[in-house]
Amino acid sequence: MRRVWIVIVPLLLVLLVPAAAVGVAAKDRTGRTETYPTLASATTVKIVDFAFRPKTISIAKGTRVRWVNKGSLSHTTTAKGGQWDSGNLASGDAFSRTFKKAGTFRYYCTIHPSMVGKVVVS
Repeated sequence: MRRVWIVIVPLLLVLLVPAAAVGVAAKDRTGRTETYPTLASATTVKIVDFAFRPKTISIAKGTRVRWVNKGSLSHTTTAKGGQWDSGNLASGDAFSRTFKKAGTFRYYCTIHPSMVGKVVVS
């Protein structure tokens, strides 16, 4: 049985890893095809103490940003323009959003308004 896994695992890696780097195309209900980003096009922002780290990120359209609360207090990630609001994120919680349009998006923590960040999408 162990020999089977020695063959199967490398084979799966060869087949699945290149697919993850490309993205996934899918048709929505209207018949339009959209490409959704995969793990290869994701960026993580850590919420630590009273700061977003990094404070500013620059990404390409279609990139998913994931905010992860690594601190001990609850925080939010809330767009100043109203595009998103994570709600309260307790320690260990995460929130994700895919940016489909170019622009500069400023955000803050509604619980601690001095915590600010920026996403620049090109």
